[in-house]
Amino acid sequence: MTTKRKLFLAAVLVLGAPFAGPAGAAATDSCLDIDSSRTVVFDGKLTHKVFPGPPNFEDVGKGDRPEPSYILQLQKSICVVGIDKQVDRVQIFPELPEQGPDNRALWAKLKSLIGKQVTVTGTSAFTSFTGHHHAPLLLPITEIQRAPAEQR
Repeated sequence: MTTKRKLFLAAVLVLGAPFAGPAGAAATDSCLDIDSSRTVVFDGKLTHKVFPGPPNFEDVGKGDRPEPSYILQLQKSICVVGIDKQVDRVQIFPELPEQGPDNRALWAKLKSLIGKQVTVTGTSAFTSFTGHHHAPLLLPITEIQRAPAEQR
């Protein structure tokens, strides 16, 4: 075995040690990995809030553009790989028309379920990365249903 290969293996063993074994596996297994989870389902209370947008992202009353958003307040906080703190809310929106079917009906359903306990299904969740994102996690949804009675 070459010296370079030995050094590489040693580095992998040393750097990988904190993630090896049952404790590391359990921690990783209990967190949502949005890079490997194409479809996700969340339960929570659907809320609607108007956030301030450009130019200052501070106050709609002072001229910032309103950014109405649907926020799902999760029943239980979750761990998401790549986010340092527990996630308790998700910004949701119908898939964009170029990604899926015409979603006027889905927008109408969202509006009708504000304040209710719901279950949402979506694809390609991603973490917040701009001032237009109003929750740590965002999810383009394909379906929303009122939660079963036992979850209300």
